[in-house]
Amino acid sequence: MNFNDLVRFVRAQGCKVKVHKSSKEIEGALGFFIEEPYPLIEIAIRDWSKRRNVSTILHEYGHFCQSREGFSRYLDGICWSLNTFEEWIAGDIKLTKREIKMVRAVMLSIEYDAEMRACKLGDDMKPKNWDREFHLKEAYSYIVSIKWAFKHKKNWKKRPSWKLFPARVLSHEELFAPLTKKEIKILRKITPKK
Repeated sequence: MNFNDLVRFVRAQGCKVKVHKSSKEIEGALGFFIEEPYPLIEIAIRDWSKRRNVSTILHEYGHFCQSREGFSRYLDGICWSLNTFEEWIAGDIKLTKREIKMVRAVMLSIEYDAEMRACKLGDDMKPKNWDREFHLKEAYSYIVSIKWAFKHKKNWKKRPSWKLFPARVLSHEELFAPLTKKEIKILRKITPKK
């Protein structure tokens, strides 16, 4: 199964896919999923990173599965995490410490669940250029970036390199825990000093 076969598979499941053949990000992301007005995945494919293309489409397909099953709607019913996060860092809304913890937990839950769904699907389907170790490192990097963004009330501009993280599945405790000393040390390598 090559990348085009993977796109056809996602479309056959009822989700439209728009592939941008560009190395530039789309709205600041490698890809994204939207529910309305119809399920749609948009992805910017990069010729130099075929394994990232596969990993990204599987992650976004994970979000589609969450939507189809009602998982993301249930959590977004608690709080619409991404929008709330963006409004909070822009200063458009104020949140209590408890609300910040809740938004952080919902956002981490949604994103990590999509990462694990992508990992399972990649392992099961074994598409060409699927690299489980790469995907798990990317997932860890993404989760640390989200934690950093909440800690510093900033959007992450540059995610830490996936190469800096081990390829491992995080426990629930690790997922929701504050940044570890080791993660902070890695982040200092990419965070400019004030």
